[in-house]
Amino acid sequence: MSELAVFIDDSLRYYVDLEEELQMLTGDGTGENLHGLIPQAAAFDTSLLLPWSGWTRIDVVGAAVQQINEAREVDPTFIVLNNRDWWNIRRTKDSFGRYLLGQPSTPEGRRIWDLDVVPTQNMSAGSFLVGSGNSAAVEIRDRMELQIEVSTQHADFFVKNLIAVR
Repeated sequence: MSELAVFIDDSLRYYVDLEEELQMLTGDGTGENLHGLIPQAAAFDTSLLLPWSGWTRIDVVGAAVQQINEAREVDPTFIVLNNRDWWNIRRTKDSFGRYLLGQPSTPEGRRIWDLDVVPTQNMSAGSFLVGSGNSAAVEIRDRMELQIEVSTQHADFFVKNLIAVR
């Protein structure tokens, strides 16, 4: 049973974490849904992008940081991007064919404008979220960590060779 418990724990934990991330990003606050960050976020001010400068996705992130700074909010610490958008940014090259965020062979971190990049499929392609993990900006309270228990000690499960998963 220990192998079954480990298998269930590993696979179920992944999907529960994925749903938790989705709720934290996009939850609408109705019923049992969390009130996600995206529905509460201020809209991006596109007037911060200078049309004549030929802006890139990296410039968009920088403008979002500027918008937060001008609003006198807590300094951002992260950006959430769709995986595809992150790889498009990561593969951006200069006019000499060099990658702007470091060569693929170097162990560069996931950072833009001194922000941690969080790539996820839970963010819609073409969208982004810039936020702060600073305790002055956010607080997450979790009643309990995910616990998965496997047992045959339920009613007549032992006799019937059944397993209960809670």
